[in-house]
Amino acid sequence: MKIVNPLGEITVHINVLKHLVYQSLLECYGLVKMDDVNIISKYLGGEEKGIHIRDDEEGIFIDVYPVISYGMKIDQVALNVQEYVSYKFDEMLGMKPVEINIHILGIKLD
Repeated sequence: MKIVNPLGEITVHINVLKHLVYQSLLECYGLVKMDDVNIISKYLGGEEKGIHIRDDEEGIFIDVYPVISYGMKIDQVALNVQEYVSYKFDEMLGMKPVEINIHILGIKLD
């Protein structure tokens, strides 16, 4: 991702964006963990598994694959995640993602 200002150009690596999303997700109520649909990433993906970011001419597209707590209202948790990630992107980068898609992969029973 490139940000251009009057003093020059700033390049932000995709891993920085993933980490920003991951840190935002840690602060969201109702999420238990991240999971992944890709079997390799599921076991070797590290702490940022389950976060897929695409950066193209239109903007940034984010797909998140969380597991939520049992008893939580799924649509409300997903909406909170979308709003908070969008807020953090705007706060730290001065721009909002085009899409933030939430794909609930499971419910954790405690």
